[in-house]
Amino acid sequence: MSFFVSPEGKLFRSCSYKKNIAAVIKACIPQNPETFNKILAYLPPLREKRKNIQYLKPDEIASLKQLLTNGNTLISFRDRAIGTLALYTGLRCCDIAGLTISAIDWENDRLYITQQKTDAPLELLLTATVGNAIYDYLHYERPANDSDYIFISNNRPYGRLKNRSLGRIADKIMNAANIRQSPGDRRGFHIFRHNLVTTMLENDIPEPVIMRLAGHMAPSSLEAYLSADFKHLKECALSIDKFPLKQGVFGNA
Repeated sequence: MSFFVSPEGKLFRSCSYKKNIAAVIKACIPQNPETFNKILAYLPPLREKRKNIQYLKPDEIASLKQLLTNGNTLISFRDRAIGTLALYTGLRCCDIAGLTISAIDWENDRLYITQQKTDAPLELLLTATVGNAIYDYLHYERPANDSDYIFISNNRPYGRLKNRSLGRIADKIMNAANIRQSPGDRRGFHIFRHNLVTTMLENDIPEPVIMRLAGHMAPSSLEAYLSADFKHLKECALSIDKFPLKQGVFGNA
C-alpha cells in the first residue's frame, strides 16, 4: 500500500498507473492463479479523476455550420467533407481517415464501417448534409485515383490521409470559422464528437442508442460527456430559496 499511498494519505501513483500494473498481473494469473489473484486483491481501489472537457458553445456551432454548408472557399471540398462528417456523425478521426468509397450505400443512404478502435461494425444514416459534402469532394476535387479510400492527399502519390493529418484539418476549420483562438482552448475533432453525444443526451435519446451511434462498447464511456449535459444537470440543482442571502448578492435583487 505504501507504494501507492503515503501514511498521511498522499497519493503516490495515479489510477492509470495502477491499471497498468493490474494488467501485467492479470496476464500472469494462468501461471499461478492463487498468488497473482491474491496480489490483485491487495491493489488499492483508487478512483480515476476526470477533468471537465471544454465543449462547443452554440455560437461556435453556428459558425461551424455556416462555414461547412455555405460553400465558403476558405477551406477545400475535402476539408469541408471531413469537418461535416466529424460534426454530424461524431466519427473518430481514425475512422474518417479509413473511410472507403465502398463503405457508402448511396441508394439506401447508409454508411457501413468497422471501427478501428473497437473492431465493431457500425451502421450510420447518411444524411443529405453529409452525403452532399462527400459527393462534392469526390466529384469536383478528388484527384483521379484507384484508391478505395475516400480522403487522400492532394499531391502525388495520392496516399490515404494519416490520422494525424486530421488534426491539422481541424485547426484549419477552426481558424476559418474564427473559433477557439485563445490559448488553452481545446481543439481537434474530438470536441465535435463530444458535442454530438451531449446533444443526444440533452434530447433524451436512450443511452443504448447513443452508445451504438457513437460506437461505444461500455455504458461507463458516456460518463465523460455528462458534465456538459446542462439540461439534465439543472434538474439536479437544489433551490436556495430557504437560505438567507444578503441584499445585492444577485445584482440589485
